[in-house]
Amino acid sequence: MRRLAFAAPLLAALALRAAAGRSPSLVERGFSRGLYAGFASRLTCLTGLVPFSLAEALVALLALACLAGLAGRYRRGPGATAGWPRRLRRLVAVGGWAYLAFLLVWGLNYQREPLAARLALDARPATFAELEATTRALVDAANRMREGQAEDADGVLALADGRRGCLDRVAAGFGAAAGRYPVVGGTCLRPKPIFASALFSWLGISGIYSPFTGEANVNVDAPDPDLPFSACHEAAHQRGLAREDEANYAAYLVCRLHPDGDFRYAGVLAASQYAVGALAGADRGRARGEESRRSPAVARDLAAIRAWVDRHRGPAMAVSERVNDAYLRSQGQHEGTRSYGRMVDLLIAERRAAP
Repeated sequence: MRRLAFAAPLLAALALRAAAGRSPSLVERGFSRGLYAGFASRLTCLTGLVPFSLAEALVALLALACLAGLAGRYRRGPGATAGWPRRLRRLVAVGGWAYLAFLLVWGLNYQREPLAARLALDARPATFAELEATTRALVDAANRMREGQAEDADGVLALADGRRGCLDRVAAGFGAAAGRYPVVGGTCLRPKPIFASALFSWLGISGIYSPFTGEANVNVDAPDPDLPFSACHEAAHQRGLAREDEANYAAYLVCRLHPDGDFRYAGVLAASQYAVGALAGADRGRARGEESRRSPAVARDLAAIRAWVDRHRGPAMAVSERVNDAYLRSQGQHEGTRSYGRMVDLLIAERRAAP
């Protein structure tokens, strides 16, 4: 048994994950609203004192250490590769401890009660009529909210205080939304710009939440019309909303209730994109019809977002998407990256609840 001790952390993590999956109500009360809420707020307040991303710095240092280790083994010659079974056991042990820590500091939030239940929303499968009506309402709202917004020389939405300033305004939206939706409440929210944002653009990543440092990291290379929603999405992860559809919906709520018009528009724009995508899956002709109803200004914003994605599309983005898809599936999101679009179910459920 001692020879198998290296696998104990991994087995413990898998057992914890399985047990949590059978008790979402216990996870909700004991972890998400209890241990995690207290831990995350303190961690975010602490790391928020630093203006740059500690997670990004730690990853860079780890990469350099790995390269130095590989270089050292290469210099020592072929004999340095001996003892690989021991190294493999060490790798399994380290990976097990890392996964167990991930679950305990954030990952168990994947197993908490669904957001629809917490918000008392009727999230039964939507009819085509409901999907079409929701899409139409969101397209109309985006057209209306785009009017009067600042633009750059190409007629694309321009954030008044720049991309870095946009991140400083995320907390105002969460503060405004928390009174109505306590699930997004909390303290000390400071999304941080990713120094290597250009690299993340080639990977097709608009942001990433670091559970070990409590930091919402945002790709500030993204176009202005996309940035407010992306920043709020990563900040929603910090609030314990691990599932991608729920983080998307929370970002939409926060943007919608934000005191600033560019955030309100960005949230509705993103929601309308997901809704049109869902409609296209049911009827491409109707989806094209909704796209044709975009105002010229909204159409310019969407063209800028598509151009940014197309400019960086390549093998790196394809691999990154496959990795993200596998990760999400491993955490119980069986639709993988398609789960982002499931926010449309919550948007429709919200319309059902409206008086």
